[in-house]
Amino acid sequence: MAVEELGGIRDRVRLRRDQRDRLSSWPFHQLGEHLKYKARQAGVPYIEVDPAYTSQRCLRCGHTEKANRSTRDHFCCRRCGLAGPADHVAGVNVRNRARSAWVFVNAPVPVSPG
Repeated sequence: MAVEELGGIRDRVRLRRDQRDRLSSWPFHQLGEHLKYKARQAGVPYIEVDPAYTSQRCLRCGHTEKANRSTRDHFCCRRCGLAGPADHVAGVNVRNRARSAWVFVNAPVPVSPG
């Protein structure tokens, strides 16, 4: 299970005034802890990844630009033209970061000769 690091989310997100109360009442830390607990209980690997630019990075060519996310819901790469739902693009980027991080977490420790 791969999720974005939820710590500091209130500082990273810009919302309209009427949405701020709802966001500040969400227990993000508690959500992360529940997910971690349930994953461990089910024997499912759990990893948190850096959320930076996950919704602005192209899945195909890797180009990262704020303009790739033309609206809140839509992604369109300015370099290669890949387009789709922004949440889907961000989710695949989170998955890919988790896969890369998982390799490092589970890599065998090199044994020195001698």
